[in-house]
Amino acid sequence: MAKKRKEIQDVANQISRRMLFVGGLQISFGLILVGRLYQLQILHSDAYLKLSDQNQFDHRLVIAPRGRIFDSKNRLLAGNAEVFELVVIPARVKNLEKLLANIDRIIGLSDEAASEIIDTASKQPNFLEISIKSDLTQRELSKLAIRSAILEGVLFQKNFNRIYPQGKLLSHVTGYVSGVTAQEVEKNQTLRRLVGLKTGKSGLEKTLENSLRGNFGKERIEVNSKGKPVRFISDNLPQRGEDHQLTIDIDVQSYAVNRLKQGNSEVVELATSAVQEAITRNDELQAHINIGETMILKDAKSRYVPPESGAVVLMEIKTGAVIAMASLPSYDPNLFVGRLSNRTWQNINQHPRVPLMNRVVSGLYSPGSTFKMVVYAAALEAGIVSADTTYFCKGFFEFGDRNFYCWQEKGHGRVDGRQAIAQSCDVYFYQIALKTGIDRIQNMANRMGLGVITDVGIPEEKLGIIPNRAWKQTNRGSIWTPGETVIAGIGQGFVLTTPIQLAVMAARIANGKKAITPKLLSKEVENTDDFAPLEINEYVLREIQRSMRSVISDSRGTARNYDIDGYKMAGKTGTVQVKKITKAEREAGVIDNIDRRWKDRDHALFVAYAPYDKPKYAISIIVEHGGSGSSMAAPIARDILKFALERQST
Repeated sequence: MAKKRKEIQDVANQISRRMLFVGGLQISFGLILVGRLYQLQILHSDAYLKLSDQNQFDHRLVIAPRGRIFDSKNRLLAGNAEVFELVVIPARVKNLEKLLANIDRIIGLSDEAASEIIDTASKQPNFLEISIKSDLTQRELSKLAIRSAILEGVLFQKNFNRIYPQGKLLSHVTGYVSGVTAQEVEKNQTLRRLVGLKTGKSGLEKTLENSLRGNFGKERIEVNSKGKPVRFISDNLPQRGEDHQLTIDIDVQSYAVNRLKQGNSEVVELATSAVQEAITRNDELQAHINIGETMILKDAKSRYVPPESGAVVLMEIKTGAVIAMASLPSYDPNLFVGRLSNRTWQNINQHPRVPLMNRVVSGLYSPGSTFKMVVYAAALEAGIVSADTTYFCKGFFEFGDRNFYCWQEKGHGRVDGRQAIAQSCDVYFYQIALKTGIDRIQNMANRMGLGVITDVGIPEEKLGIIPNRAWKQTNRGSIWTPGETVIAGIGQGFVLTTPIQLAVMAARIANGKKAITPKLLSKEVENTDDFAPLEINEYVLREIQRSMRSVISDSRGTARNYDIDGYKMAGKTGTVQVKKITKAEREAGVIDNIDRRWKDRDHALFVAYAPYDKPKYAISIIVEHGGSGSSMAAPIARDILKFALERQST
């Protein structure tokens, strides 16, 4: 019995020990749980509250309205239109392809656009937004809103589309904006967080990008468990970009563009059956229609041809203000704001006359006879010639074992410097260039603004080439030869300039005191005392001015038929060969420009200023493959100058 009681007591003791152990474990776990709850809810409450907020809110940057661009009379050249944009966050979408297919059924989405969205999603973090469509119509917005339940991971937001009310008229000046590129993101990672942001890719849009862009805002989007936006909370409002006013007068710009396009041909009605048939048969005409050109011409041979190509620069000679700046052909910058189709891009990029190139600052051309003022000024300054020095022109100049021909086959006879400028006698300038030397010519050209970057504010401006002995050795690895000086004397050979440099040359000659530089922003022309002295002898400049007037007023002047009634004009013609004429071709008779292939015709150039007595404007004109500077470029320049002068007097 005692033994049994002892066994019962041992079992009870064992149970008590186990219960005590289990109870201890329970108390320990309870203490641990309480401690953990205290840690989470009391000690680390702030940290977990922040994490909770991050789960509840999406944080995003907000694009600021881009600064506007106006002409000299406050007419809009580049502005903004408020639009609704549809964006997707791939991280919140189970099947992106299925989502895009649903959107296609609702509002339509091209295969090209869908592929681009999928490709973008594969190349960037999936939490970054991607724009699906940036300019939703009210109808599309309503359709999408009704079906929002099946559109996971998408949201609507307000954005701004860039608009260019003047279209093609000023495309090379304003430039255009388009979506952010991978190269831009590499330089600034913040840009990848700004879905729908457009940045300047050319023209002033690119140059003024930092001030036009403004300051981004910050915003929180409260979302529900399915990622749908519930409300928007603004932390920092975006600040609009800076507006800019240009010196350009859109009325003068419009006239200059249309006058250059027409040249000497007749504008025809596009809708006639004859013109439509010609467009169908002619690839060149079709290429112009494909980039939105609405002007077709009939030339002197009654052939249907595209508008002329080239450049115009019109600027004030006291302030440097650029009144008109045109490069043709042009393009519509509005096309680049949205998603550019491959076909549209090919039409523009593969166009034979390169509409994307701004000929004003990037086109390099031999200045031809417009360079003769530089050579004459250098010779006068060096004392090589005086105003009375004459040379005899018999139609060619014999030098070494070669003949250098004058454009006037039978020669000009005996001419002095002023007559040589007026009649554009090549032989006179062959000889004085040879005696003056290329280094002196190059120095004078630089002072007149040739071979010098103008910094007008348009990207990709070219320097051009005004050669000298050192340039030849550095760039060609050989010594300069006298024959090269002869050719440079008429602005050909290695010599290359841009249309804006030629306008600067004309402006400096007309001004006579200041080294004028071109300005496109109105705020930059408020102080005209910043121009450096021209540092060209007054006697030399006066003789150049009189010679340029003789081009118009002399009975044998190359632009004698194109004076401006009531104002008077001074100028200089230039005709530049783009294809060398062989001796056999010269003996057989040179084919007229109009009968050659377009790309084999001479370039037509003209520089001028007016009025002669009290100069106001300087101009340069280049008509690519336009033929004669006297018959093609001079009348265009005369008409544009007349329009601008009459406009300022009203």
